[in-house]
Amino acid sequence: MASGAAAPADVLPRVPGPRGATRPMLASDGDLPRGAGWAFEFVWSGLRCFACARDGQLRLIDSDGHDVTSGFPELALPAAEGLVLDGVVVAEDPVGRPSMSLLRRRRRVARPSRALVSGTPVSYYVFDVLEVEGRSTARLPYRQRRELLGGIDLAGGHLVVPPSFTGVGADEIVAAARQYGLEGVVAKRLESTYQSGRRSRSWITAEITRSQDVVVGGWLPPRGRRDGVGSLLLGVPSDGVLRYVGRVSTGVTAAARREILDASAGLDRLVSPFHGDLPTDVEGAAQWVAPRLVGRVEHRRWTPTGLLGRPVWQGLRAGTHPATVHAPVLAAPVVATDLALDDLETIDRPTTLRPGNRRAVDAVVPPETEAPGVLVPAAADVVVPDAEVEAALRSRYSAHFVHNALTAIAAFVRVDPTRARELLTEFADFTRYSFRTADTTTTVAEELRNAKRYLTLEQARFGARLGVEITVGPEVENVVLPPFVVAPLVENAVRHGIEPVLGGGTVRITAAGAGADCVVTISDDGAGMGPEASRAASQVDARHGGIAEVSRRLRAAYGGRCDLHVDSRAGSGTSVRLRVPATRAEAPAGRLVG
Repeated sequence: MASGAAAPADVLPRVPGPRGATRPMLASDGDLPRGAGWAFEFVWSGLRCFACARDGQLRLIDSDGHDVTSGFPELALPAAEGLVLDGVVVAEDPVGRPSMSLLRRRRRVARPSRALVSGTPVSYYVFDVLEVEGRSTARLPYRQRRELLGGIDLAGGHLVVPPSFTGVGADEIVAAARQYGLEGVVAKRLESTYQSGRRSRSWITAEITRSQDVVVGGWLPPRGRRDGVGSLLLGVPSDGVLRYVGRVSTGVTAAARREILDASAGLDRLVSPFHGDLPTDVEGAAQWVAPRLVGRVEHRRWTPTGLLGRPVWQGLRAGTHPATVHAPVLAAPVVATDLALDDLETIDRPTTLRPGNRRAVDAVVPPETEAPGVLVPAAADVVVPDAEVEAALRSRYSAHFVHNALTAIAAFVRVDPTRARELLTEFADFTRYSFRTADTTTTVAEELRNAKRYLTLEQARFGARLGVEITVGPEVENVVLPPFVVAPLVENAVRHGIEPVLGGGTVRITAAGAGADCVVTISDDGAGMGPEASRAASQVDARHGGIAEVSRRLRAAYGGRCDLHVDSRAGSGTSVRLRVPATRAEAPAGRLVG
């Protein structure tokens, strides 16, 4: 088959599955158990595959028995014979959430180009082991299989062992999954065996849903009729207009239809209340109403095109004003670019933001809010956004980084406990810095020290594949910066530059004075970002910053007195340079290197 051609299922070669496991074990839907004897994992949406070691490398076999390795060449890694793993091929968005739309780009191509592999990378999330050295482990209990899995050398940025949680409550895991934007949680009985091809009650999965208030702008009649309420047409206010976010029919019962008809009496209108284009089947058949009725839906997530994913109607919210409904916010593009940002994820965040307060940071942060070990600069002419805005926008680490860092630390616990303790300390310090009080500024030295912590943790995962060079001029160590503007750029270099390259590469950070300015440059000699990766790097959500969010933060702090420039080409690496006024704090920051 020619390179880049699609791969119909009937053309893919069928291969025998691993011994005793021709079909994957499946989870049953239900309420998560509350008692002891269970482990919890996050649900990672993707392509379920066995990974079987054949001829010295992993081969991916999907649940229908097709060999799909050629479609994911970065996952054909060296492996000892007789190893069979169960897991999911996952394409992640920039904040570590599984993205089915990104995965479909890869699934459509049997033999992807280097540009596609680099621009839309995938990982194999391993959650079970079925054979070790040719011996079946299917009859071992889940807890023992997880122990075996933890002892297998799965080094490599594209193989991930996601966490399994025991000794915690189901509600805590669900809350964490909702926080990270994941789609569900699966509970697995600790003593359960692997039951090939069965949908077992030993594995129970629960979907994560989210609530969203919406404004009813009209409805479509039931199928085959010209009047009556069928599917409700929904919108949310944004920038002074009502934007269409989809339709809902699930949950619209006969009682709900009567309630809507009664509540909409006198609200009929001849034209659509929605701004912008609507689906063609909506325009001619809809009954429009004035946007006065507010309801609530449960949904799975926002789609890349800004629509509600699988909404379920929950009912009208009497007495709720449409002005209180908040629209999701689309992420901004990186810098000046002609990319069509058609895959931007959405986030739930109010669009009305109070302007930042321009003030001198010359007050001491109260002890209860000051982050340990963080220098508080004084007399810095930097705009600090309101604490409320900053709390919503501050950059935190991605789920991708959290899971990989903890997995790497867990691996060292078995072979080098001292190193594991060192890494855990680095992770704790990184976490403390990332969750520091937002209404502060920081310095170049502190920002780079935090980036160094991140790189230390990533080096534990990548080993010799990740080189690090940090050079800081003493004249800029004490220059004031808004917090969390360096680490997201460093993570971008690792994720888009180093991780996709088999041999890895080096991340370089330099900071130096340039006249009255300070210039910080983060570069890598890795894969570079072609259009697809550049588009991904421009996406951002409320919990984790990317290039676009760093640019926004700098503009909020310095206005037109700063600059962020990205120079990247596929195959030749990426360089991100930020220039800010060299306003210095009074107290010395302490040397970062040397």
